[in-house]
Amino acid sequence: MKLYPQMFISPWHLIVIVLALIAFIGLRVGGYDRKTVLRSTGLSTLAFYFILTIPIGLITQDSLYKEETMLTELDQNYEDKKADGELRSVDDYIIVHAGAYRREEKADIEVYAGNYHESQTFHGNITLFLYDKNDDEVFTETYENITLAPGEKKKLDSTFTSQPMETYRYRYKTHPQI
Repeated sequence: MKLYPQMFISPWHLIVIVLALIAFIGLRVGGYDRKTVLRSTGLSTLAFYFILTIPIGLITQDSLYKEETMLTELDQNYEDKKADGELRSVDDYIIVHAGAYRREEKADIEVYAGNYHESQTFHGNITLFLYDKNDDEVFTETYENITLAPGEKKKLDSTFTSQPMETYRYRYKTHPQI
């Protein structure tokens, strides 16, 4: 399990402050002495923080791991294309990566795209064809009106399929709009 800073401090952690404030006010209204109020508020704040951080961490870790691996694969696909000398036109600098993440009986499909050109912005459509291990088409999706600034990488889609995706392949076509 990789740890990310977003797991420990997020907007959801504001709930801890609200709960600590409620505990503080409740103890003050209850007439407890200052030492008891501060100690109990501090301990309850720590308890609230740890109770809240565990589910946030589990949810955040999964999504950040997927994003990190997708961006790494996107970069690797670009480097492979560059090494093979396949960068001839502006459209060749648009890289798409589809990743399948198995979850129980289905697979989550993440689709990312990146513009690796140094100065040209891409605006157009991207069509993705996804195939399973038997070369049967899982789906074809066209993402319309996609704009990618030079150097920009972004998530295009997140979907799922009930087909097993241990082995898969994909291809894509770009359709720039002029």
